Amino acid sequence: MRLLALLLALCAISAAQAQQPTAATITAQRDSVPTTTIVPVQQAPLTLRDTISAPAPDSRPMNHRQRREERARRYAMTIDSLVATRSFAFYPTVMQAVPDGEIRLVYADYFYAYLSPVDLEVHLPLERGAMRQVSIMNFDSDRIENYVSAKFQTQWNISFSARDDGRQYDFSLMISTVTGQTELTVEGPDGAMRYVGSVGQRSRER
Repeated sequence: MRLLALLLALCAISAAQAQQPTAATITAQRDSVPTTTIVPVQQAPLTLRDTISAPAPDSRPMNHRQRREERARRYAMTIDSLVATRSFAFYPTVMQAVPDGEIRLVYADYFYAYLSPVDLEVHLPLERGAMRQVSIMNFDSDRIENYVSAKFQTQWNISFSARDDGRQYDFSLMISTVTGQTELTVEGPDGAMRYVGSVGQRSRER
């Protein structure tokens, strides 16, 4: 009996302990520092496109013949634009006294004739007298008279006149839009001179 009573008491004690709640222990760090996690993001590969040399989507690449024709067309447009502005320069490479003077090459690069709507600058070589001595025609004029320009197919014909100290000079230009060859004829008190050269943009005084 005493053994049975002892077993019953032990069972009662075990049941009571099982019903008691178990305490949970939580440990917190006071000095903990939050950290940021960096997750790398992969971007899509970048596609580069050449917009300078690549032809337009709707155009076909030109062949050699078409490119030569396009260059010639653009050159003719450049000459037309210069004549339209009435502001350009003539640079001589050959000179000759009219009608039967000696043909001379012009090597010096400081000779020119500058033309604009409001003035004219002339610095050209010329021949004077029976001995055909070479001198320089050098004058400025702030008045241009009788200016006329006309185009016939691929050639511009331009004429005008100017005065220097009461002396009149008549100018005649023939400009090819194909080759760029320009012929300038100047008639003055000392005779007439013919020059062959080219036209271009006015630059600083040479």
